[in-house]
Amino acid sequence: MSVVESLPAAALAATTALLLAVLTLWLAPWISRIAVGAAVVGGYAAGFMHGPAALWLVVLTASAWWLHTSDGWRRAAWVTVTAALGLLLGLHALPGFSNPVILRDLVMADSARTYSQYINFDKTLAGILFLGCSGWTPIRSTAEWNAALRRGAPIMCVTVVVAMAAALAIGSVRFDPRWPAVFAVWAPINLLTTCLSEEAFFRGLLQREGRRGLSRALGPRQAVAVAVALSASLFGLAHLAGGWQYVVVASLAGAGYAVVFQRTARLEMAILTHFAINATHFLLFTYPALA
Repeated sequence: MSVVESLPAAALAATTALLLAVLTLWLAPWISRIAVGAAVVGGYAAGFMHGPAALWLVVLTASAWWLHTSDGWRRAAWVTVTAALGLLLGLHALPGFSNPVILRDLVMADSARTYSQYINFDKTLAGILFLGCSGWTPIRSTAEWNAALRRGAPIMCVTVVVAMAAALAIGSVRFDPRWPAVFAVWAPINLLTTCLSEEAFFRGLLQREGRRGLSRALGPRQAVAVAVALSASLFGLAHLAGGWQYVVVASLAGAGYAVVFQRTARLEMAILTHFAINATHFLLFTYPALA
């Protein structure tokens, strides 16, 4: 098993600012905006960002804002632009980013594939900026959290069971419980970067806008079903690099994330359900998959 990569002071400062920008989306949005700026400046100083990186983020911010303030064909156009930029940043396909490794060549078991965890500045900043500019309203009170958890927890539990049962059934993992020390590093990075950014894109953008755009043509109920299916299937296809087994499991998991988002109308519940599956996978099953 590998050890945590040591980060130079500039890299550590940039990473801290990035994670602070996520956390303060709920606590104090004005601090989040400052932290985003600090993460970008720090990213350039540390070498994680260079050249046109900031340009993509500026265009994404503008398109997400105009999406939020537009309607009709203009809204559809900005949805397209925002979705394209979000997808390309999420897939690390745009130049200007050299994301740092925090866990390198992690081997959880003799039969497991090697795994490296990155702190993805492109993907995470895209998620933060989209949420900050798209009119998203975070949960702020205990009462709102309790209501969301009551409605979402049963779906969360079912999603974890179904997704991991499918992974076992198709032979991509096996039961292999452990409590590795690196979980303390892996968990916050996975929650605050991977889960947040992917749910912001697939549920906060694609599912929400898909439901909105299809409602007039199909009716509200049919639009919801199609938006859920679209969100889940596209989420599965985004994991194609991991093989067909990964696509199947990710699609089933994506369906659970989409349903919990639809039922609670809270992105936080999709994020938590996503993290619940990832953490269960990491702690109880072969991670990331059998070799």
